[in-house]
Amino acid sequence: MSQQQAERYLGTRTESGWTLVRLVGAGKFAWVYEAHDDGKAHRAAVKVLYRRDTQGERRFHREIKVMRELPRHPNVVGYLAHGSLGDGTPYVALEYVDGFTLQSVLQSGRRLPERTACTLMSQVCEGFRELHKLGLTHRDITPDNIMVTHQGRQVKIMDFGLVQDSQGILKLFEERDVLAGHDFADNLDKGLIAGTPEYMAPEQITDPQSKDRERQETDTTADVFALSCLFYQLLNGEQLFPWAVGSGGASGKQGLVNYLRYRQAWTDADLRCPEWLDAELWSILRKGLARDPKQRQRTAQELGDDVRFYLETGQGVLEDDLSETLSQPVDPERLRSLIMTTGDFQNIRSLAGHAPEAETIPDPMPPPVLPVLTVPPTTRKKTRPDPAPAGLLAQTTPALTRSRPADEATTVERPGPPNLAQLVAARARPPQVLNDGRMSPAVFWLITLAIVAAAVLVAVFLTST
Repeated sequence: MSQQQAERYLGTRTESGWTLVRLVGAGKFAWVYEAHDDGKAHRAAVKVLYRRDTQGERRFHREIKVMRELPRHPNVVGYLAHGSLGDGTPYVALEYVDGFTLQSVLQSGRRLPERTACTLMSQVCEGFRELHKLGLTHRDITPDNIMVTHQGRQVKIMDFGLVQDSQGILKLFEERDVLAGHDFADNLDKGLIAGTPEYMAPEQITDPQSKDRERQETDTTADVFALSCLFYQLLNGEQLFPWAVGSGGASGKQGLVNYLRYRQAWTDADLRCPEWLDAELWSILRKGLARDPKQRQRTAQELGDDVRFYLETGQGVLEDDLSETLSQPVDPERLRSLIMTTGDFQNIRSLAGHAPEAETIPDPMPPPVLPVLTVPPTTRKKTRPDPAPAGLLAQTTPALTRSRPADEATTVERPGPPNLAQLVAARARPPQVLNDGRMSPAVFWLITLAIVAAAVLVAVFLTST
């Protein structure tokens, strides 16, 4: 669609009270405008659908339904309202994000420091928590669909136009009239490859060839693969599966055919750890990039937990069992990895704008040591329970407990060390005085005996003289 066609909506007021004031950009199906409310006190990003065929409208309605039903999350662009413009064109009003995309960071081709990349990735994974709890797959995780805000230093996930109801939860809700409409009743992707090729999981390429929808493998683990591709790019400065290499220099349909063949020929043995990357961190990344979906982390939350655990302990996943992490004592209140420090943010923003001359931005100054906490440590467990039921994921395990499906349940627990805060407090406490200022009984009797002994010695001395 032309710029002139997009600009015809400038000045239009939506039925929810937003006035379109500036064209920001265009996506696969819609234009994006900056909009102001009637009092001009607030801003919104309004997406107006320009692809008016059945496929475009169905996907747009799906996106609206997903964003409206998802619980509010600080790392997801918030839904505000939706409706139709005066000519019947659908729109959706979303939270306005003042920031920059990860694409603007990665286009420099320079890698981020490990700590900065891990902190950023932990926030990205957190943004997919609620989506994956519903068994929904985003399927289009790219640097263009992730923003970082200037204020608050927060990651924001956007563009849910290719969401797949992998577990059939939303379809079931529509059938039971929990949700209005039948937007998820049909398979819009039959025979189609949906997503961005450089970040697609292998099953996203092969599933369209399967006529049986029940045998298709694309689910939340496909998002884990895409997130791992993005993570690799943050750490390495370049894509793991670059289009220029896979397409063989061809363009158009032939370029796509060449690229898909290149991706299908790729195996786990082709993955190589960069020589400068910590092997423990690579073990987490390698697991997320496994060709077999069952060998990956099952959700973005599990990938994020592995990354945060690495930040706090320097440990990755087991070499002999890629589905588990070693049991270690971890105090949840000491987990700082969701907090983006000033140094982290400057590293990221500098690549989006004016990057320094050095090949790699130096690591930020280490964060100040936290004060000793008085809460007892939590023991990180290695556990293999039965698989969680399909659909809504179980909420019964602690945040730092690793849970994976297996044939039998085994638990290995290593007790945590004594509480350091309690030991320090015990050493610092004056032993001879009670909390209320009175002398302890043991000391009182010790002093009394000393006085009596001294009196006896004095009496003996006086008697002898």
